[in-house]
Amino acid sequence: MRQLTVQSLLSLVLVAALAAAQNPPIGLAMAQGSFRVNNSEVWGNTTLLEGTTIETARVASELHLNAGAQLGLAAASRGKLHRDRMILERGVGELRNTTSYWIEARSLRVFSAAPGASARVAFGKENRVLVAALNGPVRVTTEKGLVVANIAAGKTLVFDPQVPGAAPPMRVTGRLERKDGHFLLTDETTNVTVELVGVGLDKEVGNRIEVTGVLDPTAKPFAPATQVVKLVKLARLAAVPPPGGWTALSAGAKGAIIAGIVVGTTVGILVAADVILKEEKKPVSP
Repeated sequence: MRQLTVQSLLSLVLVAALAAAQNPPIGLAMAQGSFRVNNSEVWGNTTLLEGTTIETARVASELHLNAGAQLGLAAASRGKLHRDRMILERGVGELRNTTSYWIEARSLRVFSAAPGASARVAFGKENRVLVAALNGPVRVTTEKGLVVANIAAGKTLVFDPQVPGAAPPMRVTGRLERKDGHFLLTDETTNVTVELVGVGLDKEVGNRIEVTGVLDPTAKPFAPATQVVKLVKLARLAAVPPPGGWTALSAGAKGAIIAGIVVGTTVGILVAADVILKEEKKPVSP
């Protein structure tokens, strides 16, 4: 009987070791209080595995990944952790100290675009996605890697991905330039440079214009452009943009439309969404 017991224990150890080898830890989650991990309450800290879901309540959580990425998950937030990304499902997430890891929200991927840069991502009204560049440049792309926005430090943009299959045409605004025979325009809202192809562009070089067009995914853009847009409609605008730019996708406001994603500016850098650890007092058992 004892031999069977020892064999059983050895089998359990081997099974546990095999499971750990197949799904090794990817990092550590910490909080000054409680949070939920895969729907189970945890106090203080826990090991993160591939696919772990972290849900915070009254306090924020700090997430340190073995690859070096550091993340924050604000109170009342939820995210699913993977080796290469955190899928933000609710609330506010913050990305620090990495350019290879990203936060994903509503099919958008948010990266720090330079070493030391931090990005903050939050869900706003009508499930729009707010992205703030805290102390360095931040890049936002689609799932396929198409650049949607380059956000400068201290700026915040709001994104509204449209329903698949019903994406509107591209719309960008900026001053038209010509370089080596190519027409380039850097959008004022997203800071994304596109190459324009169409009739009549030569007459608009140097002018500030609003362009409606169709993305050509098969064409290779001329650097520094990241995409080619076939011109459908062009309108010349006033030389100077409105003070403060276009804001918050409100009624009548104009923003960029890139890859079926409506992009507008918003005020501030998500000040109300600071990811900080706050002490939570554990209730005393009677």
